[in-house]
Amino acid sequence: MLDVVSIGAATIDIFVKSKQFIVDKNLLSLEYASKNETSQSLISSGGGATNSSVSFSRLGLKSACLSLIGDDHLNNYVIDDLKKESVAVNLLIKNKNDATDFSVILVAPDGGRSILTNRGTTRLDEKYLNWDKIPKAKWFYISSLEGNLDLLEELIGFAKENKIKIALNPGSRELAQRKKLLPLLKLVDFLLLNKTESETLVELNFNHKDFWNKLVSLSPPTIAVTGGHDGAFVFADGKHYFSPIIKVKPVDETGAGDAFGSTFVSALIYKKSIPEALHWAIKNSASVVSCLGAKTCLLTLKQINK
Repeated sequence: MLDVVSIGAATIDIFVKSKQFIVDKNLLSLEYASKNETSQSLISSGGGATNSSVSFSRLGLKSACLSLIGDDHLNNYVIDDLKKESVAVNLLIKNKNDATDFSVILVAPDGGRSILTNRGTTRLDEKYLNWDKIPKAKWFYISSLEGNLDLLEELIGFAKENKIKIALNPGSRELAQRKKLLPLLKLVDFLLLNKTESETLVELNFNHKDFWNKLVSLSPPTIAVTGGHDGAFVFADGKHYFSPIIKVKPVDETGAGDAFGSTFVSALIYKKSIPEALHWAIKNSASVVSCLGAKTCLLTLKQINK
């Protein structure tokens, strides 16, 4: 039996880091018409589903990735990456009418990044799914479905019918449909948001006195809010928990959220306490941002237990 099926996007990520990138307030730029040197580069699979499925596998769990990919040479990067990490790839679906999505990730000297994404028509949709072939895992880990809330509703219904727990890390396109999303959150076991996403969801500033009461009223048993350099906050079992970040020299911030959420769920599968799960998640996130790429420095179970 699988421990986790990661569901969401699979892309090709092309990372480019350069000391010549200019950071000016909220802008990342290069001099127009200039030629510049890169300090680091990497091509790998990306997207919430591949990142989380590899994280689960590194932590000793049996994981699979359910995503839609193109029928082109780029899909080999996705398939090969996952196979090397012992992630089941039989749930990957090839769309014969399109190419695999890809992103170019421009990484600044301080580890911050800007992302250019090419999205084709490889949005996961119910019409591509054979429900009879979807395994009865212990958990579904659902990241952004590119706004497809109809599919999210179907996945939640399938999970409930088959006693599968649900972790949800919605993207901006899901959050933009707030009214339709809110009723579904009551059926989720673990909800992961970053600070900006949480503010969008509850329509309050994070520091507002009613913020947590409104967020908790959404009803998922466990809610985590990652605050970047401000650490992470968790509400579970009627209690609030907090962890500061582990200070490391940031190389690339890509994948920190995926690492946090997948590691937290992994700890729950291993029946760890909430404080232990939070510690695991913070530790793996810190490791990920210390390397280029979302998967490069994901920890193994042995490493995270040290």
